[in-house]
Amino acid sequence: MTSDVESRQTKSKLPLGQEDAANCKVCDAPFKTLQECLAHELLKHTIKPQKKLRKCLDAVTKLFASEQTQSERRLLEALLVQSPPGQQLRAVLGFYAGNSAALAECFQEVRKNIQNQMQGKVKVYPFGSLVTGLALKDSDIDLYLESIHGNSNAMSHSQLYKRTNSFLRRTGCFSDVIAIRHARVPIIRCKHVASGLRLDISMSSPNSTHNSRFVAELLNRDVRLRELFLFLKIWAKKLMIISNVMTSYCLITLIIYQLQQQRHLPSIKELQYGIPVLDIGGINYAYSFEHVPALPASLTTFDLVSGFFELYSHMDFEKKMLSPYLGHALDVEAAFTVPGNFPEYNAQVLAIETAMQERIEPFNIERCVCVQDPFELTRNVGQSISQTNLYYLNQCLAAANEACNDTKLKSTPPKFYDYLLFGLAEHLVEEHRLEHVLPAKQRKQMPKKEVKTVDAVADAVAVEAKADVASTTLAAKADEPSLKDDRKPTVTDNSCMPLMHVYTLTPTNNDLKTLKSDVLSKARKQTKSIYYLWVECYVDAIKDILSHIYALSMKELDANVPATDTNALPLNMTWQISTTLDTWSARKFQRSTRQSFFAQQLQQTVEFSKTRPQNPSYVVNMRGHLSLIIAEDYKELRLELQPMPGDALGLQRHSPLTKFFKSLKNMLCNYNFKEKVISFQYER
Repeated sequence: MTSDVESRQTKSKLPLGQEDAANCKVCDAPFKTLQECLAHELLKHTIKPQKKLRKCLDAVTKLFASEQTQSERRLLEALLVQSPPGQQLRAVLGFYAGNSAALAECFQEVRKNIQNQMQGKVKVYPFGSLVTGLALKDSDIDLYLESIHGNSNAMSHSQLYKRTNSFLRRTGCFSDVIAIRHARVPIIRCKHVASGLRLDISMSSPNSTHNSRFVAELLNRDVRLRELFLFLKIWAKKLMIISNVMTSYCLITLIIYQLQQQRHLPSIKELQYGIPVLDIGGINYAYSFEHVPALPASLTTFDLVSGFFELYSHMDFEKKMLSPYLGHALDVEAAFTVPGNFPEYNAQVLAIETAMQERIEPFNIERCVCVQDPFELTRNVGQSISQTNLYYLNQCLAAANEACNDTKLKSTPPKFYDYLLFGLAEHLVEEHRLEHVLPAKQRKQMPKKEVKTVDAVADAVAVEAKADVASTTLAAKADEPSLKDDRKPTVTDNSCMPLMHVYTLTPTNNDLKTLKSDVLSKARKQTKSIYYLWVECYVDAIKDILSHIYALSMKELDANVPATDTNALPLNMTWQISTTLDTWSARKFQRSTRQSFFAQQLQQTVEFSKTRPQNPSYVVNMRGHLSLIIAEDYKELRLELQPMPGDALGLQRHSPLTKFFKSLKNMLCNYNFKEKVISFQYER
């Protein structure tokens, strides 16, 4: 490492224009001069994405190493081997597709229950995978509740939310009811007891129902489109891209944009030309497929899938704003700043503000990825993708594109699909370990015989997986591992950094309104931004929750204070937390009108501390590292929980750390922000 730094310093002393070309040490991007390379590294890689990438890969590795996943892999492999030639892709889709009939039956029953309870004052609409037909076996049901405005006693969104929440908790038809009030679109999450299916219920935004209707009609045009969307959703789920990197709707939007670039689908603007407007809150959801030509007969689903990987493996996400509405990309810096560049966007902003009678947040370009909603032009559906997640996504796309161009691998479909769904992640883990040991320049100089091809990895994956299962079985029978086993670690080895639980908080409109009315309006000399105050209040609340409500011992390990303002909140805080008493199991989060939410939770803690120490079931040894990471613009607060080194249980499903973190998320979803703001003002 020292010699590399010295070498770079020596090059930097050369006269201007005579410096050697240099490659980025992180992404291997080529630059004409060393100065350009160093500037790129400082600008793009200051968060060291390769180190954080290990956490993503660790999560995938642990998932793939589980017996459940290995069993699933063996079953799929057997199914693919038995499938007729040319039918392997449909075999994969059938293996993972959900039971649409069961989802529809559950929806009908739930809709009947809710509409009867609300006495005809609401209508219940489905959206998401139930409507689009892209449901997988683990998919939930998404519902939108609309208050009937023709009724003189029509309920507001807030009233409908409270009444629905109360009804779901009272009835015996639903369980595990969780009210998530602080999301961008507040929802109620629960489980339908009879079917065991999960439900997400929203009341404030009908936009998703119209988006789902558009996708459903698009997929009904050709079975190849449904196969394309469904396979990519399965692929993204298996690699944990959906849920950890992006939403399923973001993936759907990317596929729509892909079809437009390949001239298989016109832009939304063209689909809306010459037809009546369907205005929903200032957004035009009209479209017509009447003049859209059919897909070419020679085009296969595999062509569409490989086209997706080809397009996005070469996409510069950080410089472009992808717009399905326009059907092409705009420069992210100039998209909304150059006058006349996007008049339809400006017109829609004005229409929405007129309909809502308030100002709205503009399209968020301060993100690594900018993907515009096809209809709602102010919405960035890719805004949840962080720098680290983008790095991981690019790795997955590049590896998948390489596989689609590997003639030998494609000639054996069972191996090809096994690699895309399972072997690709293992290949990334192995490749990342090589990158961690050798810098990019040395890797490029390695003899080709030392670099495994995609096909070689696919062959090795199957062999090593079987060997790993066999060695695990033998080790379980012995008192100690055999010293004669000199096999190299397989790609399912868990030597990466520990898996972490992550939960992200962002300010809701209600949070900001509360701060404006209760803090900013009363403070004469307030120099901090409203987002800073939001973070400050939340950090203080989290500290109170950890130390008082959960009664944890907290030892501060790290606090990264911004250099520009030493009195400001640290952007990164880490504590070592520990406890010997379970204060989270069976905790109730229902609100009471008789006492504040915090007082109610503290009362439960007092009761737990009196009754649980004598019960061995509640004696635990929970230790871990909890970090609070604040975005530089104070618009995001992320919680990260890691186990201590050597923790045998770690973050397994039923470990104390996992149960505690689940309870903490429920606590943050249900606590009263306004209540905290008022008490926080008093404390200050």
